[in-house]
Amino acid sequence: MNPPSFVWLHEKEADRYAVQWSRHRDFRDATPVEDVPWNTYTHHAPLDAGTYYWRYRFTTAKGARSSWSAVRAVVVPGDAPALPMPTRAQQRQRVGNAHPRLFVRKDDLPRLREAAAGPLAGEFQKLRSQADRLLRSEPTPEPTHRGSARNKDDLEAIKYWWPNRQQAEKACGEAETLALVYLVTGEAKYGQAARKWVLHLASWDPDGPTNFALNCEAGKVMLYRPARAYDWAYDAFSQADREKIAAITRRRIADAWKSGEVRQGTGHLNSPYSSHGNRTWHKIGETGIAFLGEIDEAATWVDYSVNKFFACYPVWSDDDGGWHEGVSYLAGYMAKAPFWLETARKSLGIDVHKKPFFAQVGDYPLYVCPPHSPNSGFGDLSCRPAPSSIGSYLDYHMRAQAGRAGSHAPYWRWWFDQWKMDEPGGVTGFLYRAMLGEAPPAKPVRDLPQSKIFRGIGVASLHTDLSDARRDVHVLLKSSPFGTQSHGHNPHNSFQLNACGEPLLVTCVYRDLHGSRFHYQYAHSTVAHNAVLVDGQGQTKHTSAPHGRIAAFRLGQDFDWVMGEAADAYQGRLTRFRRHAVLVKGAQPFVVLCDDLEAKAPATFQFMLHALQPFELDEKAARLATQRKDAGLEVRYLSPGPLAMRQWDGFDPPPRKEFPNQWHVESSTKDKSKDLRMVTVLLPYRGRNAPNWSARREESADAVVVTVTLGEEDTIVRVPRVQGQASVQRR
Repeated sequence: MNPPSFVWLHEKEADRYAVQWSRHRDFRDATPVEDVPWNTYTHHAPLDAGTYYWRYRFTTAKGARSSWSAVRAVVVPGDAPALPMPTRAQQRQRVGNAHPRLFVRKDDLPRLREAAAGPLAGEFQKLRSQADRLLRSEPTPEPTHRGSARNKDDLEAIKYWWPNRQQAEKACGEAETLALVYLVTGEAKYGQAARKWVLHLASWDPDGPTNFALNCEAGKVMLYRPARAYDWAYDAFSQADREKIAAITRRRIADAWKSGEVRQGTGHLNSPYSSHGNRTWHKIGETGIAFLGEIDEAATWVDYSVNKFFACYPVWSDDDGGWHEGVSYLAGYMAKAPFWLETARKSLGIDVHKKPFFAQVGDYPLYVCPPHSPNSGFGDLSCRPAPSSIGSYLDYHMRAQAGRAGSHAPYWRWWFDQWKMDEPGGVTGFLYRAMLGEAPPAKPVRDLPQSKIFRGIGVASLHTDLSDARRDVHVLLKSSPFGTQSHGHNPHNSFQLNACGEPLLVTCVYRDLHGSRFHYQYAHSTVAHNAVLVDGQGQTKHTSAPHGRIAAFRLGQDFDWVMGEAADAYQGRLTRFRRHAVLVKGAQPFVVLCDDLEAKAPATFQFMLHALQPFELDEKAARLATQRKDAGLEVRYLSPGPLAMRQWDGFDPPPRKEFPNQWHVESSTKDKSKDLRMVTVLLPYRGRNAPNWSARREESADAVVVTVTLGEEDTIVRVPRVQGQASVQRR
């Protein structure tokens, strides 16, 4: 991005920072900036292309000044998107004094009212009918039971943890509906009802069941949802009302501000991979915009949120549209972001879609869970098909990106339609359709590359037919610079295999409760995934260390090849672990895995596979098979030495809730060795009758050569021993 964001670790003694940058290492002609409150700085104008040197220093609360930091360098490419950050003064000027400010501005009201009276009249009438029903009822009450998930053994508190969030959402949703109907109609009865509801929400005890420290999920709702209703029904409140609402808002934000999720702003900027903190900041930002000019601290809340957005958001992503925590959490987090994104665009003048991730925000679900996919890849809770919450955020981005050159929004629309996703309804859906216009016409994915590498998060998604999982063979491999932290806990060089709409080799992304014994001890373990053990030991669990990477790949019409490197994940036991995966396409696709392993000391190696049904094992022939309703799989190990196989099912320790059972096969080398090249051939097939086939391996000076014979045709797969790319030849 241009300008780049300068980011550094927060100095504990710092009260304010100064930043300098220059085209020269000696800082002649430097540009200085003083009184920077955060451990990041983004300039308010683009920079000329080239190399820049930058440094910072800090001043303590007592006025003592530090020396300059180490000098760092950054390159601004000539084609970097220009996205300057508004200063605090510009933020205040752009928001102005008028209401509304959240998603809708005063100048938008004629368009909003025209839509409500015209093309969206039926939809608005539904909202008005809901508001009329609320006029005859009372607000949803405050929760009475103190629910929390902090103590994983306190089942009574856990029972009320999520329901309390849902109750808060229901109460806030009622207030939003009344406020929006008032904003559109101007009818006093809706304004007075919105006032009643917001004051009701302001009466909830901030030390009660929605306290942020007790239950951050319920607490998050109360951070920002009342502010929307307040903003939209602003002129329905008296000055005394506003003071009361401002007081409770200040308290609610203060609780989040000092929490581990924000830590006075600099703390989260210092540790931006706090998962929940990546939802909290924009809620604070929304509320800050609503109360700018009324609450003194609101300017700081807004400035923090703007700096966070520019410097380190989203952090779980990459420039290809990938999301380390997986599709389920991509959906969960992105579904909550559009209100902030659109408010930042409308009220702060920030073109959010210039960020590369947002320009490709729909590509990850498109490639990881194509239509009719039985699951959605890596990451907690991705054992299920594409979650419907994708529809909510994707609808926003399709509309917002309609007409942008090079946007994949037409392909996302096709994917959206194929999954029969519902457009969001209620207040959100009405605002999307009234304020953003139409999504682009759907465009089938046949002219897109069928496979994609999400390089920053280290995920390769390889397909034979991206348009329909029922016709597809899909290989998903992870080797990630993000490590195995947070909800993206799958080990490096692990993989999944779907074919013909069936999950043939699965990963364990079940979760009963985050941090439970099952979740941390089993689901986070290497043994629970299609991965490799060394002397029965797996990788370092839930770590941010960048132990994996996609080291090389080649994508094409006839075959895809990807190579992941993961030696560093094994606590020093390995010096090399390259997993090559070759997806050979055609009438009968198959997959060749070649695991190139080197240990520091002689070791045995265990190759794990998992399925939702039992395997048939033939240890002597080093073969196994598994069968589902619409597809099956045969596996052949081409090992340089004998293997021992064992199978079991279930989970240890077991989860607290029911999940579909899994069967596990460990295929272990019997003899210890320092280095090993294990070849595994996976042949998925449609229906219940496997084709006749065979496979053999040979060695050459520069490659492992695998020949797969299907009928009259030989397919020769060459996997490089050291350098070069894999190749496939048919004869």
